[in-house]
Amino acid sequence: MLREELASAPDAEARLAQLLTESGTSLPGNLAPALADVKENESAIYRDGCHMGYTSARTPLCVYGDRTSDDVVVLFGDSHAAQWFPALDQVARERGWQLVSLTKASCKVAAVTIVKEGEPYASCEAWRDNALEMIAELRPSLVITSSSDAGDPVDAMADPLAGWTAGYEDTFRRLADTGARVSVLLDTPWPREDAVECAALHPLELDRCTSEVPETIRDRTRREATRAAAETTGVSVIDPLPWLCTGAGDCPVVVGDTFVYRDDNHVSEAYAEALAPVLGEQLDGVLGREP
Repeated sequence: MLREELASAPDAEARLAQLLTESGTSLPGNLAPALADVKENESAIYRDGCHMGYTSARTPLCVYGDRTSDDVVVLFGDSHAAQWFPALDQVARERGWQLVSLTKASCKVAAVTIVKEGEPYASCEAWRDNALEMIAELRPSLVITSSSDAGDPVDAMADPLAGWTAGYEDTFRRLADTGARVSVLLDTPWPREDAVECAALHPLELDRCTSEVPETIRDRTRREATRAAAETTGVSVIDPLPWLCTGAGDCPVVVGDTFVYRDDNHVSEAYAEALAPVLGEQLDGVLGREP
């Protein structure tokens, strides 16, 4: 299985890069979970009601990993942060970290009000402030943050790069003020359509479901803004693009025995969990620790 293969590899990221290039054009017989189950698999934060929906501004204290540890790590952002929970939960248990999950649907990390159903997404603004206050009280050693590059701002930006950079800088500074190391995971590449539905229609022609860089990048300006804000605030950047796409820019929907996506923009739970060794190595580097 992909998870075991990466866990046992001397260099997990190098092995993953090799497997990405070896991705076939047919659904493997040992696909785990089966294609029909990919969409149904949900991580604990969804099952436990810890990923907030569109209307709620609550910030319940949802603790995972080693709950007795004084080494606190926070996952913060929208569903594109939540998609990394399976990997981060495994890393936290292996490293002895207490993991606190704070995520809300479509709520951006950047302090930019976006439109939701034709109105300002007010519950996101309230939730973000509440979450940042909770993080300050927790005084974590590390905050991992991420959000999707979708969503339109309420107020049109004359200079989107400057506007999004300022929004990210605001949040990154508030996180850094807690004394924590802060790392931002850039948005993952988006398949051109619902990857599960595409594979179901073309199980022997998966190349028809493969996406390509740069089309798979949702918003290049926002990606650049995230990097710019991280540089000015001392936040480290982790780019997951090489974990989902080959060096040539092909982004397959199956790697080894594991389906990569669960829809048209989220990484599947099984694939995220398999990437735990890769993410763990990156976070050890951020903290300056040995694994």
